[in-house]
Amino acid sequence: MRKFLSFLTLALALLALFFTFAAFFFSFKPTHPIMKLEKGWTVTYRNQQYLNTNLEHMSTQVGATFSRGDVVYLSQTSPLVDIRCDFPYLAFKTRYCYYEIFLDEELISSTVPESSSNKEFIGVGYNFIPLPDNYVGKRLTIRLYVTENSTRADIITPLIGDFDDIYRDMIHSMIYPFTIGLFMLMFGEVFLIISLLFYIRSAGVTTQILCSVLNIVLGCWILTAFDVTDFVLPPNINTTLEFCTMYLITPLIYAIVFDLHRRWENKILIVMGLSTLAFSLTFMFLHFLNVVHINHFQYPYYFISTVGMIILVAYVYMDLKSKSHNSSRLILMIGITFMAVSLFGYIIAAVLHQYIGFASTPIISAIMPTGVMFFVFMQLLNYFVYMTHSFAQKKEYAALTKIAYIDNLTGLPNRVSCDERLDVFNKSDKNFCLLSLDLNGLKEVNDNAGHPAGDRLLKSFADTLKAVIGDLGVCTRIGGDEFLVLIEKTTPMELDKRLVKLDQELLELDKKVPDVNHSVSYGYAFREEVEDGDTHSVFMLADQRMYDYKRAHYANMMKR
Repeated sequence: MRKFLSFLTLALALLALFFTFAAFFFSFKPTHPIMKLEKGWTVTYRNQQYLNTNLEHMSTQVGATFSRGDVVYLSQTSPLVDIRCDFPYLAFKTRYCYYEIFLDEELISSTVPESSSNKEFIGVGYNFIPLPDNYVGKRLTIRLYVTENSTRADIITPLIGDFDDIYRDMIHSMIYPFTIGLFMLMFGEVFLIISLLFYIRSAGVTTQILCSVLNIVLGCWILTAFDVTDFVLPPNINTTLEFCTMYLITPLIYAIVFDLHRRWENKILIVMGLSTLAFSLTFMFLHFLNVVHINHFQYPYYFISTVGMIILVAYVYMDLKSKSHNSSRLILMIGITFMAVSLFGYIIAAVLHQYIGFASTPIISAIMPTGVMFFVFMQLLNYFVYMTHSFAQKKEYAALTKIAYIDNLTGLPNRVSCDERLDVFNKSDKNFCLLSLDLNGLKEVNDNAGHPAGDRLLKSFADTLKAVIGDLGVCTRIGGDEFLVLIEKTTPMELDKRLVKLDQELLELDKKVPDVNHSVSYGYAFREEVEDGDTHSVFMLADQRMYDYKRAHYANMMKR
């Protein structure tokens, strides 16, 4: 629990630092005044004139939507005043409209194509029009040519000001979604790379890969939906990217939920996931072919997404009721559900046409990025749980490996490990040497001084053997008082020197512990000495020489 709190505190601190840096970097005071042209408009639409109109509430007068082919005239009744800046710009947002900008009937900017049959996708976004030096005292007129049916009639307030001031003001007004979107992009990319590296080395990280892709998609969607990218992308590309990323959110959520519940019967999930993906890809394809534009399928997509959210909530309920509780799965499911519920606010706003743009609505612009950010925190929590579980598994595996391959008393490789190493020697063509050793008098020590004294004898001998001969080869314990050293490369002269030194070290141990006799019998053999050349034949020769040494040792003891 303490590690988790430390991890969560660090994550929150990094995020707070990221927000603080973004807020400080984009905080500013306008150098020049920014003029908002929200009131005082004369609107001419379908041979009707609407005086003193507020553009952001124009739908109450002209109706909720425009249709393809409609032409809307917007004229300012008051002349433009001097804002005293070096680079005066007009900034206004259009929705699926060509436009013409006039100052006192003089055309200063136009996006209207020469051919009336042009079916180019226009999109939604801000337009930045440089004003001429003589704009002061002239009346502004905007003529809109609607290119799509069901285009919202309300219009974001046009602004006039220095380009740098307008740019910074817009970024500052959307600093929260801007920061969240940018963070989601970076977070998704970093975790995607990490997940792919884990995927190469191990299995079970498909969910992390899918979540990383969803993070990138969410980041792109937030940046485009909240007009952050309007400064770098034209409206048609910006809107296309917005709808493409939005259409991919639900299929990715289905994929994550399916991956988290692979052992369940998921027929409904599979059908809905594949259907939603087919829907999204089909209409993206039709959009790029310019057959039908991508924005016309948003309402069916909203319906599909709502059904998906209901299915998602049902799966979370089943996870909570499940007897086989999976904390990692539950953490991600709660994060995805919270994120999906927060995004549902966008669907409500879009369906009800209540807002001219959710980016300008403080509640929606706060709720949606917060839901997305909660999903990130749940991923971090899941990653923490995953790493903790993996660390525990590695420790358990290491402990089991030690039990399987290491002798618990002496710390030397055991018989199983020795056999595996001998098998490697068998497959090699190189010469090798096997040194067989057997302690003298271990049974007498156990009988007279007890097994603890015998264990101490084994441990002290093993330590001495490893210290004297360990650099030549691998020292192993293959039985009660039997040891075998596997040596890849040495000479009889070098080995004899080491054995003499071993005897000397054992004599020193006799002086320290006079009650116990530290002595060992040994014999060695090289591969080149036996006809077959296999490890069994070499071991049998070394073992025979060890027993010859033991018999001579005990015969000498009897003479004494």
